[in-house]
Amino acid sequence: MKAVRDKDIQKLGYSDGSPYRRRKYIVIKGDTIDMSNTGMKLRLIPDVGEEKVAEPYSGIHKFPGASQVKEVPIE
Repeated sequence: MKAVRDKDIQKLGYSDGSPYRRRKYIVIKGDTIDMSNTGMKLRLIPDVGEEKVAEPYSGIHKFPGASQVKEVPIE
């Protein structure tokens, strides 16, 4: 069951309507974050490279060489 929930978290992240929006942070596997359906500002912290702040609905953010990106809401 945990594997199903992890896959769901990876897909939904902090997107609008996601049940995971109240989490303090979410770690997304991979080097790409899609903010197209996310209406909140996030700090994106890759395991390789520079972190950045992503504005709501700001599209695709790539982190070349990263294997995961930590998403942290900014209030």
